[in-house]
Amino acid sequence: MLKNTFLLILTLFLSVTGSYSQKKQHIDCYTIAAGKNTTIDGSVMTGHNEDDGGEMLVNWFKVPQKKYKKSDSLTLLNGTKIKQTDKTFSYLRFQVTKNKFADAYMNEHSVVICSNACQSREDTAKGNIGYYLRKILAERAPNAKSAIKLAGKLIENYGYESSGRTYTIADNKEVWMLSIVKGRHWVAQRIPDDEIAIIPNYYTIQKVNLQDSANFLASPDIIDYAIKRGWYIPKKDGEFNFRKAYGDSVCNIADYNIPRQLAGINYFSEKQYTESDVLPFSFKPKKKISVKDIEAVLSSHFESTKFCQLPENKNPHQNKVRPICTETTQFSFVAQLRNNMPAGIGALIWITPYNGCFFPYIPVYFGIYNTNNKYRLKNYRDADKLQFENNKNNLKLFPQHAYFTFNKYVSYIEEDYPERIEEARIFKTLTEKELSRNQKNLEKSVLEVYKSYPDDTKKILTDYCNQYFENILKITKQIMKIK
Repeated sequence: MLKNTFLLILTLFLSVTGSYSQKKQHIDCYTIAAGKNTTIDGSVMTGHNEDDGGEMLVNWFKVPQKKYKKSDSLTLLNGTKIKQTDKTFSYLRFQVTKNKFADAYMNEHSVVICSNACQSREDTAKGNIGYYLRKILAERAPNAKSAIKLAGKLIENYGYESSGRTYTIADNKEVWMLSIVKGRHWVAQRIPDDEIAIIPNYYTIQKVNLQDSANFLASPDIIDYAIKRGWYIPKKDGEFNFRKAYGDSVCNIADYNIPRQLAGINYFSEKQYTESDVLPFSFKPKKKISVKDIEAVLSSHFESTKFCQLPENKNPHQNKVRPICTETTQFSFVAQLRNNMPAGIGALIWITPYNGCFFPYIPVYFGIYNTNNKYRLKNYRDADKLQFENNKNNLKLFPQHAYFTFNKYVSYIEEDYPERIEEARIFKTLTEKELSRNQKNLEKSVLEVYKSYPDDTKKILTDYCNQYFENILKITKQIMKIK
């Protein structure tokens, strides 16, 4: 069977080359943010695992620009109306139905948005905005810092509805983390260009310098409110620490958080930390990193560390300590954001159609016409309608949707992990090697025709990305022996 899989992969890749719900939020998701001076190619990179449980459906969309009238408005889930902008930006959207806070975005200006739930200690405030926040940012923000400022205004005006969350917002020049507390309080910190930041599911912003607006932004009373609530006592606590003041005390020391942040830091950092250390917000890496390095961490399960505590069947998803990659990772991606070429080519997301340890990371360039139609509903508006139909099993409603097959594939491997994982690893490894070899030649070819023949560029990128997706789907079915 392994030989057959190898031959199938080789055949498919040769043809491509020739043509071109908030369930337990506190234990979900994982993000890596890398400044442009930390990477081999000078790109800003953001890696993210989106973890969610339940019978949802995942859709990938390219959403076009849209114009609005002055009288148009956006209606939030609770009925609150927000005035629409004149024209929205185009964006890629990776949608997880039945979830308010799971979607990831990349817009035409290379602005990437993803998030991690962070439990706060706020117990009195209320808020109106949540689900629509990242969508508004994707539609209106021309860069990461403007997205932070826009988010701040929205939070202060309408209030944030969930307990807490950190959004990672990047463009092709810089990357920020925006930490929000239920209600109207928020703080944001820029990751230095020569450093990397890791976030599991607690606040990682600690000391803040509100006089340094180039690197910190916040709601005006972020410190005063903490003093008022008794969360920060200057004479006793010394310098203000956002994480200590606003973070949930249990979440801040949880074993589903500290080991995951620690593992990511120690993978990249020259200095090695222990769980008893105060882990840094960001740090300098021991060497320049690549997309593959971030993929390796996102796909990992504490291998070669003391947190690797496997059961008899050796399935790392059943590890005693929750690993970085699990069977509930609905998709994993690395955004590679380069400012030395047009955004349609320079901004791409390397994404897996389910978890990163079973599936290869395949490219989705911003410049495509649309994603593969087997991994989305025909119309993105139909997907919006499905977003909160929580009484339906979205997975079983669409058995022809590729996500249904990928979900089945994950279950197939989990049923007999020791016997089936090796074939999945071969599938993943061979695919990623082929894609790495192809990337340079592909981009050289499309850059040569981009200015004179932009439509041809879009077609080449679309065919390339969507054909690789077809290959992944075919091989997945082949491994499971289904047509």
